[in-house]
Amino acid sequence: MQEQTVKYINIICSILIIFLLLILVTIYYFPNLVSKYFILNQITINGSEKSNINIIKEEIYNHSSDLLSLELKKIKEILEQEQWIKRVNAKKVYPSTLVLDIIENDPYAILRDKGKYYLVDIDGTIITEKNKDYKIENFIIISGNESPPALKGIIKELNIHFSELISQLNKLDFIEKRRWNITLKNNLLIKLPDKKIDTALKNLKDLFVNEKVLQSNIIEIDLRIEGRASLKVDEGKINYGINDI
Repeated sequence: MQEQTVKYINIICSILIIFLLLILVTIYYFPNLVSKYFILNQITINGSEKSNINIIKEEIYNHSSDLLSLELKKIKEILEQEQWIKRVNAKKVYPSTLVLDIIENDPYAILRDKGKYYLVDIDGTIITEKNKDYKIENFIIISGNESPPALKGIIKELNIHFSELISQLNKLDFIEKRRWNITLKNNLLIKLPDKKIDTALKNLKDLFVNEKVLQSNIIEIDLRIEGRASLKVDEGKINYGINDI
């Protein structure tokens, strides 16, 4: 009796495996035969505040109207080209739902370029042209010829080597298409070199920690010469070797 039971179980399992293999083969080689059973009826979007939901859905339906043949990697690539979308996580919930978890760009600065103003994300990504809802005085102002290509680099360097400075920024000026000037909210001007910005920012951090420059009457810090800081105060100009401070 036990042998017959085992035999029947093996037969049933074999039939199920063959059935599943047939389904998989059909789906792989003849997707049109089964796609009608996986029509994309619902798109759930989480995390979208500034993005245009109608455009998102239109982009998806233009790519595919059935969930089975929908390419998640392609959908991710398409949607991340939209202005407000930074990252997308997409997953299929069979038989008919696509779930999108969206992380949007967050305006952090305003770029002034060729007479126009653009919103910029904290990682340096240009989001879109500024509209009347975003007041210039509420953001860091970025300017200078050909500053957009260099923007991500300076933001990255600041985040890595002196992230505490970011909350104090007022302006970023790209000078002579090769280096940055930083102006803080207290109007302290910091001149960075065109090379070895990481070293300059580490030295600048040392100045802030050891010399308490935010509480001083220093109005300018020039770091363009490697290993030295030229400090300008109201009464004149003082030069220090970084290693001596």
